[in-house]
Amino acid sequence: MKILKIQQNSEEWLEFRKGKSGGSEFGDLFPTKAPLKADIMAVLTAKGVEFNKTDKMDVLLRKMQPEDIARLKLEMDLKDHYYELLASSVARDLTPNDYADRIPNIANMTKLEFAAARGHLLESEARVAVSEKLGIDFKGEDEVWISDECDDIYVSPDGWKTDDDGKIRTALEIKCLNSTEIVKANRTGEYPKGYYPQVCKYFMVNDDLEVLYFAMYTDLIPGLELQLWKIERNDVADDLKIMKIFENQIMERLRKDIKEIENMGF
Repeated sequence: MKILKIQQNSEEWLEFRKGKSGGSEFGDLFPTKAPLKADIMAVLTAKGVEFNKTDKMDVLLRKMQPEDIARLKLEMDLKDHYYELLASSVARDLTPNDYADRIPNIANMTKLEFAAARGHLLESEARVAVSEKLGIDFKGEDEVWISDECDDIYVSPDGWKTDDDGKIRTALEIKCLNSTEIVKANRTGEYPKGYYPQVCKYFMVNDDLEVLYFAMYTDLIPGLELQLWKIERNDVADDLKIMKIFENQIMERLRKDIKEIENMGF
């Protein structure tokens, strides 16, 4: 063990912690759940270790070598803190002064105002970057799409291409997320699952839509500026009918509840 004299919570201490596993960090890294029983039995079988399929987990784990348990834990879904550590190592710090030449009156903005202005700026940059990468001239920023089935159901597209017949078959969703989400998407090869309903919403509102590009954009991590996923209608078709029925019914319930509450007035 080596001892380093350093003042906690100082700038030096904060810089030292980047990309490292400390006490609290390790608690957020190490999966306390045991690996799946099937995976444990597969390792024991491969190593010729005898066991009964009816053995309980604690019995099976005692037959395992530490390195095998550790390997199985590494193969489990990584906790988000791993991606936080990774992001702190590869992303540059966000400095408002870096945007002074592109965001007017930045010195007088609150943090929320700056975040909104930066998000709008990055979204415009992302739209240009995607257009150049795909060779598609995406338009954006000045319209919403309203469902033919209900005026209260809509989606705000980040980009779209109108075909010669006036129909929109290709659209773009842009996310300028924090660096943790950016590196997680890169390492897993997947866009954040929480945005799946929003992805489906494009196809729910626009019956002509055939392809949606989901873009993740950042200006903080060199090499990961732009990540793209192509989602086709067939990829989400199984969920669209369920989602449309649910949304129509939940909006009907909303209108009913609004009316009932309004009628409660004196």
